[in-house]
Amino acid sequence: MKSFSELLKDLVEAKIVPQEKADALVKRVEEILSYEPRVGLFGKTGAGKSSLCNALFGEEIAKISDVAACTRNPQEIFVKVGAGGIKLVDCPGVGESQKRDEEYRQLYEKLLPELDLILWLVKADDRALSSDQEFFTEVVRPNLNGKPLFLVLSQVDKIEPIRDWNVERHLPGAKQQQNIKAKISHLAEFFDLPKAQVIPISAHEEYNLVSLVDNIVFALPKDRKITFTKALKDEVRSEEAKAEAEKGFFEVVGEIVGEIFGAGEIGKEVGKAVDKFFKKLFRGWW
Repeated sequence: MKSFSELLKDLVEAKIVPQEKADALVKRVEEILSYEPRVGLFGKTGAGKSSLCNALFGEEIAKISDVAACTRNPQEIFVKVGAGGIKLVDCPGVGESQKRDEEYRQLYEKLLPELDLILWLVKADDRALSSDQEFFTEVVRPNLNGKPLFLVLSQVDKIEPIRDWNVERHLPGAKQQQNIKAKISHLAEFFDLPKAQVIPISAHEEYNLVSLVDNIVFALPKDRKITFTKALKDEVRSEEAKAEAEKGFFEVVGEIVGEIFGAGEIGKEVGKAVDKFFKKLFRGWW
């Protein structure tokens, strides 16, 4: 299969588009496909940030340890995707000590503006949430600047009654499901968030990961969806997520084509060629 630059070269040689405009389109599209989204994972130590990284993007891309406070420094993990990739920033957890929390406050304030997506994890059986709420309210919320954020209710398989968990189907029992819903309502009120932004998951049980991914993909800016979705493990990447990522990509590229070539016949012809090329490319991706 030809590369995108080769496709544009053919259009130039056929006298359909001028070289400088072809070069401009290639540059803009390559910027989208090589963009490296930065995803920040925040929350208290032991909330399961590293486990979630592994569940979404691959085994052991983030080291897991049962030792308390195992990620005291931000760990940036690069997941390679084609010419680019995705950067996961696994941040140290709050609530360890007053001294460390002050260090982390400064760290969070520095990191947040550099991120494309924020996931704040809260362990399902954790009732001591004062430090989470304090950091979320005083540090995270003021630095969001419209960026997508989700509160991830992790390890929901540990919500009582634990024995109700359906091990074979990896699903909560009826009473557990009621308690999960109650916990979501409580956290939404506690952190002053819409319930839709509180997503229950269990990385260990692979529960509700697809729903989390779908919510993330739909929330990301149009030009940032495709590389994030490409980086995911196949089992957590739904058809809806793929379609949304492609839709966002084609909308942005369509805007770029219109900006460079206009809405006339040349723009339409280039647009058709681009659509055909990338539809074929994406079929090979998925």
